[in-house]
Amino acid sequence: MNKQLITRALALTLVLGAFVLASCTPQEQALFMAVSNARQAQAQDKFAGAVSDAGLARLRACESGGRYNAVNSSGSYRGAYQFSRQTWNSVAGRHYPHLRGVDPAAAAPTDQDRMARALWATGGRGQWPVCGKRV
Repeated sequence: MNKQLITRALALTLVLGAFVLASCTPQEQALFMAVSNARQAQAQDKFAGAVSDAGLARLRACESGGRYNAVNSSGSYRGAYQFSRQTWNSVAGRHYPHLRGVDPAAAAPTDQDRMARALWATGGRGQWPVCGKRV
C-alpha cells in the first residue's frame, strides 16, 4: 500500500469516528471518554502485570471497603490501599514523581491503582500483611 492510500484511509476513519461520537448523547460521550482514558492509563502502567484487576479489587475491598477516599481512624493510612504518606512518597519518588506529595486518599483512582501495582511489584504481598493474603 502506498502512503497516500493509508493517509486517506486514516482520515476517513477519523471522520467517521468523529461523526459517530457526535451522534452520541453527552452521557454516552462521557462513558466513551472514561473508558478510553482508563485504557490509556492502563497501557501506560509499567506495572500492569504485577497484580490483576481482580486481585486489586480484592485488596481494595479488604483494605478500605473499596473506598478510594478512605482514611483510617488515626489518619495514618489513606486511600483504597491504605498507604502511609511515607510509603506513598517513596513509591512515587521511584516510579511516579508527579504523585510525590499527593494525599493518597485524594489521588485519582487510576493513580492509586498504579501505585498499588508498583508497590506490589517491588515489595510483594507483604506490604499488606493481612489483606495481601487474599489476593
